[in-house]
Amino acid sequence: MSENPPNQPVPPSQPGPGQPGAGQPGSGQPTSGQPGAGQPAWNGQPAWQQQPGGPQQWSGQPAPAAQPSDAFGRFLRSVSGRDWLAAVLAAVGGWVAAYVVAGLSLLITVGLLASGGSGSAAPSAGSGTDLGAGSAPDVESLLSGVSVLLGAPAQLVALADLGRLHLSGSIGFLGSGSGSLAVVPALVLAAQVVLAVVLTRRIRTRGLGRTQVLVTAVVSGLVTTVLTNVAAGLFAIRFPSVSGAVIEPVHAVGLGSIIGAFVIGALAALLARPSVLAGRNVFTARLLGTLRVAASQLTVLVVLVTLVVIVVALIAQPSYGSALPLLLGNVAIGLTALGFFGGVGTSGFGSASDTASVFGGAGGWTWLVVLFVVVTSVAAGLALAVRRNDRIRTTLDWVVTPLVWFAFGLLFFVLGTGVVSYQVSSTSSVDGSGSIGIAPWTPIVFALWGGAIEVVARYLAPVLLPRLGGAVVLRTSRLVGADPRPVLPPAFPAGPAAGQAGPAAAQGAPVAPTATVDPAAPGAPVAPGAPVAADAPAAAAWNTPPAADQHVPYPPAGPAQEPAYGVQSISGAQPAAGSQPPYGTQPPYGAQPADGSQPFIGGGAPAAAPMSPRAKKILVRSLIAGGAVIVVVIAGAVTTSVLRANVWGPAPTVKSYVQAIASGDADTAADLSEIPDDAAMLDSKVLGSAKDRPSDIRVGRVARTGDTAIATLSYTQDGKNRSGQVSLRRTGTSFLVKDEWRVTQPLAQQVTLTASDVLEGAPVTVGGKEIGKISDGKFTSLAYPGTYQVSVGGTKYFTGGTEKVAVGAVTSGYVDFAPKATKALEQDAEQYVTDLIDDCAEKTELRALSGCPWYGPYDADGGVQYDVTSMPELEVEASRAGTVMVTSTKDGSVSYGYTSYLGDKKRGEDSFSVNQYLKVEDGKLVSAY
Repeated sequence: MSENPPNQPVPPSQPGPGQPGAGQPGSGQPTSGQPGAGQPAWNGQPAWQQQPGGPQQWSGQPAPAAQPSDAFGRFLRSVSGRDWLAAVLAAVGGWVAAYVVAGLSLLITVGLLASGGSGSAAPSAGSGTDLGAGSAPDVESLLSGVSVLLGAPAQLVALADLGRLHLSGSIGFLGSGSGSLAVVPALVLAAQVVLAVVLTRRIRTRGLGRTQVLVTAVVSGLVTTVLTNVAAGLFAIRFPSVSGAVIEPVHAVGLGSIIGAFVIGALAALLARPSVLAGRNVFTARLLGTLRVAASQLTVLVVLVTLVVIVVALIAQPSYGSALPLLLGNVAIGLTALGFFGGVGTSGFGSASDTASVFGGAGGWTWLVVLFVVVTSVAAGLALAVRRNDRIRTTLDWVVTPLVWFAFGLLFFVLGTGVVSYQVSSTSSVDGSGSIGIAPWTPIVFALWGGAIEVVARYLAPVLLPRLGGAVVLRTSRLVGADPRPVLPPAFPAGPAAGQAGPAAAQGAPVAPTATVDPAAPGAPVAPGAPVAADAPAAAAWNTPPAADQHVPYPPAGPAQEPAYGVQSISGAQPAAGSQPPYGTQPPYGAQPADGSQPFIGGGAPAAAPMSPRAKKILVRSLIAGGAVIVVVIAGAVTTSVLRANVWGPAPTVKSYVQAIASGDADTAADLSEIPDDAAMLDSKVLGSAKDRPSDIRVGRVARTGDTAIATLSYTQDGKNRSGQVSLRRTGTSFLVKDEWRVTQPLAQQVTLTASDVLEGAPVTVGGKEIGKISDGKFTSLAYPGTYQVSVGGTKYFTGGTEKVAVGAVTSGYVDFAPKATKALEQDAEQYVTDLIDDCAEKTELRALSGCPWYGPYDADGGVQYDVTSMPELEVEASRAGTVMVTSTKDGSVSYGYTSYLGDKKRGEDSFSVNQYLKVEDGKLVSAY
């Protein structure tokens, strides 16, 4: 049968008494086989075919095989030039809108980045090319700039049409690499689809049949895919050539963009008037109605969340705010998915998956989105009930509604997820991929919400809708339309009235067959000529329950509703005996429908008794109590989430931990953290002795992954800004909501003290408390930020002394303790040198003066008598190796007398200095040589 509504076949009336029979033309009747004016041939045959009893084909008549080309021509002529133009203009307009939105998003992003970093730019002082100096840029650089300016929006449009951005290149002998990015800019896609739908509705005529609409939709898809991919390929982003490096043009053209652009363009054309696709299929019409309700709910949610995100970004001005113009729609979709109790996170990238939800990791304020979802879900259930308009509910609705929301969950998953992949080839190949966005299990949660909405439509709507009033029901009906009802088409007349059978009946003239159709069957045809009721009866269907002998009028689908999917009524047709009851007749009250479902409220049920004042009061109080319970539950969930984030979360633990360090309370800090083994300096007495402890503490970003978290904080130390990181672990949850966190990586720095072997075993003291000993020449410990006075003890002759150690500053926390001489060492070393001088003074033989600080006279013959007239002033020092150096700061003097080789008596006087090296052996000083 042709899809054109004007070409509906109409059966001829049966001849009555006195009228010409079959094959007997009467006065004013056309001959058999030649239909009269306005009467197309019955049985669906073309007009040129021979009718039973008609004349034979004439010589030279075209054969039936040539007919298809003529039918195709008639089909092309059935689509007006305006409709072909609408298909092309809608595709072009949608692409232009997407390109403009993409360009504006890029400009806003660049402007935000420029305004944020304007203070960091500095004029170049190098010797490179300076445009202001009069040198013109080369042609290649200009072409590169043009490709970026024109190509970036074109690539965004291709990405919106399910493309994948490709980047590849190579650097000399280092290797080559490639990468790709697949993300759908939701805002760009929305602009493309919305304008394409609007242009199609404005330009395309409404008289097109299903086949014509499908063909024009295919044309829109072809124009969209050609325009999207040609523009993305032509305006590929090209970079200037660099010596030793090759960068291929960046584009988003591929199989995904080709198929995706075609599907998006065709669907946009079909979405202009989706009711045409249903035809006479009642199930398809009801499915489209459910899709309409679901799309309305999700659109309202996404728009509302988008406005909230914009307001928050303008007020809080986060660091990532400059990227919002490009990914605003994706962020809104992700937050909406969280409101449906879905998840958002990352997977791949060489690490385990990380997912956040309203129950953890997403922040307490996301419970407000959950509240929006709950409210709109109740509204969607009521709207679904209004669209069904008292029709008999079927078991299939329990499947259709969750599947519709599951399908939208899949759409959200595609729009809210970005996929990245890379590959690097050099001496070895490295590749990887990952995704960020909505968790894959989120569509299942959407399906569960669809089941909850079906529950609202079945059980809550019959209670609430009669109380809301006719105005609300009428407005809702205009927005969501109404489901059709399957009713058997009236049978064609089988002959004259009883008792008046004419000759045709007597001769066995054919009679149109009748069939029984289940009114609840999803695929049953729509009643031809089904009337469209006025607005008033639609409201009455919900406000005034009908009497037992009345039927509920069919509500209007809104001002733009088309009549009964194109089915034309047949004038003069009378229902045959045994046919189905006419449209609107309901089964008797209490009768079970064929599929076992219960009739919806108003479907032939007796009028409900008016409520008494006491019953109304109970109902109002029950509704108030139920609403209060819902508010309390939502408020409790929001409060709990806020408390878990701001009171029992990792951030408050970090702040308390650092404040304890700043106040010198290491015991409290130890209670909030896990103390490692090398933490002798993490002590309250030690910390209390430190100066320049942290102040003005600020906890920054807290990155939480499951039961672990990393907090970044900043503080002031010694008048300068410092920063650090603290790792935490959740150790448990009490009362189901109160999380307990402990610091696993403290805000401490490793302190290392080194010393020589002579200080082995020397005690280490900080703040008057001994915290350890030198072992194997060193001592290590963690220490909180601050400046400490560290003392290292020693032995009888050596000590490490006291040094200042700064922790948390620019120093490394490393100190080397050189041994220092004690008073005992100084006294014993001076005594050792004094004894040595006295021993030397008692010697008379010249060769016995080895090791003495002076030499005897060279011309002495025999013994020499020495007399030390003044002792030198001595200084004692200890080296790192433990050697003791005794040196004179003032020379001593010695006088001597002797007999020369000539027999003369001589006297002399000389000065001497001391440079004596000693060492300690078995606790005694001995010569080092």
